[in-house]
Amino acid sequence: GTSTFMEALAANGTTNLQTSVTGVTASKRRFIDERRDQPFDKRLRFSVRQTESAYRYRDIVVRKQDGFTHILLSTKSSENNSLNPEVMKEVQSALNTAAADDSKLVLFSAVGSIFCCGLDFIYFIRRLTDDRKKESTKMAEAIRNFVNTFIQFKKPIIVAVNGPAIGLGASILPLCDVVWANEKAWFQTPYTTFGQSPDGCSSLTFPRIMGLAS
Repeated sequence: GTSTFMEALAANGTTNLQTSVTGVTASKRRFIDERRDQPFDKRLRFSVRQTESAYRYRDIVVRKQDGFTHILLSTKSSENNSLNPEVMKEVQSALNTAAADDSKLVLFSAVGSIFCCGLDFIYFIRRLTDDRKKESTKMAEAIRNFVNTFIQFKKPIIVAVNGPAIGLGASILPLCDVVWANEKAWFQTPYTTFGQSPDGCSSLTFPRIMGLAS
């Protein structure tokens, strides 16, 4: 299955190995503009869905390859492969299936020019209109379960980053075993910009990777 795995990596345009995540501080306006400048390739998403297990999931595509499972973010319920509870549950489901079958590892990547824009803030804000305490608790639980799935997954997880990885999309990377990134990949964790606590265990993993000062 080695050649098939390398072909899958090549298909995501990943040629260089990167094992560190770079956090960049930027203004909110610049951050939003950068997100808008990264168009999502809907034609590619449609093409992949037509050929790969589209009937099983709404927001991801799962390919069962020889010896490994390939999970691709291809969201319809959110923009730019951002994460809401629906997306996170599907990723968890695919990982749980891969944990129980004969897959030796998981390749995690994305369809289009964006890897993951982190949490879907629009989704969460809309659900804070009623009982804020109740909804906030549900959101926190969904994120906690999603992150714990990566932590507890016992097989290797290889990530192919083909574009921007922002917020939770970047902070989950150290929870995986190998991160491949192409020349179009960049990483941003705008927690201070949004007044948000670091997520995905990044307050622990980032200092270990980059040093406490960085």
